[in-house]
Amino acid sequence: MNNRIYIANWKMNITSKEAKSFFEKFLVLYKSSANKEVVFCPSFTTLVSSVQSKLLNNSDKIYIGSQNVSNKKLGAHTGEISVGMLKEIGVEYCIVGHSERRSVYFESNEMVNNKIKLLIEDKITPILCVGETLEEREDGKSDQIVLEQLSSCLKDICPFKVVIAYEPIWAIGTGKNAIVEDISHMNTIIKNHMNKLGYIDKQFYILYGGSVNINNLSIIDKASFLNGFLIGGASLEPESFWGIIKK
Repeated sequence: MNNRIYIANWKMNITSKEAKSFFEKFLVLYKSSANKEVVFCPSFTTLVSSVQSKLLNNSDKIYIGSQNVSNKKLGAHTGEISVGMLKEIGVEYCIVGHSERRSVYFESNEMVNNKIKLLIEDKITPILCVGETLEEREDGKSDQIVLEQLSSCLKDICPFKVVIAYEPIWAIGTGKNAIVEDISHMNTIIKNHMNKLGYIDKQFYILYGGSVNINNLSIIDKASFLNGFLIGGASLEPESFWGIIKK
């Protein structure tokens, strides 16, 4: 894809009240661009107010996403949020397979695969996170791990629009980054495998995530086949997030 996409993963930060203040400041700074899309993924309690902020300001090229979704369609699943609930309030993207969900909440590739199937039924674009641990990297298994995640998470699914976010787990929130050559290598691996799975290039984005900020952006941005970024800490302040998008 020729477009660039910038996704803000707020994780368990920013309340509804704080989000209102964030958007008031961000939308003053924001200038839409034909080839740039911006996606905000706030907490569940902040989703509705975020959608409302976006609609009230009729913000072009700004979308709202969820950080997670249940792998079940409906039923007795206490504490879960269904795809239908997200669709009803106007959510257009959803993060799945994030390393924190995999490692802390033991979500498997099979669970992620089920989530993706439900998301595409309701035409919500999945943001599929893939990446290796430091131990797997040191053992020379990075390519194998990412290819396995892609194959398993996209199993038995016809090609559709999807965002692939490569996040080396050892770089998330640590201040460390993969070097450009490593990112280019992995992006090439991802692109070739997606083509092998039947996806044409215009059906998928490839993003990088892992301690992305305004200082290292220009270096990381030189990586091959890079269509944008999944951003954590640097997306929590309107000025810093807009600085990344603008740059």
